[in-house]
Amino acid sequence: MKALITGITGFAGSHLAELLLARNVEVIGTSRPRSPLTNLSAETLRNIKLIECELRDNVAVRQTLAAVKPDRIFHLAAQSFGPTS
Repeated sequence: MKALITGITGFAGSHLAELLLARNVEVIGTSRPRSPLTNLSAETLRNIKLIECELRDNVAVRQTLAAVKPDRIFHLAAQSFGPTS
């Protein structure tokens, strides 16, 4: 099985990635260039594929979905800064 996680660099996304990897799921995550990777362990980073994708860009999202062809999508991306959201 192949899973796509939006928001993989966040708290919940990083833990979900670890859980899926432990269950032998192929994990691909979307990130933005400015997203810190500090929530992802070195082992997790070695075992996942990160794709830069701005989720507000319809074309980029369609291209990502076409390239990845995931069996499951976990949408965890969010704006976590209150005043901006």
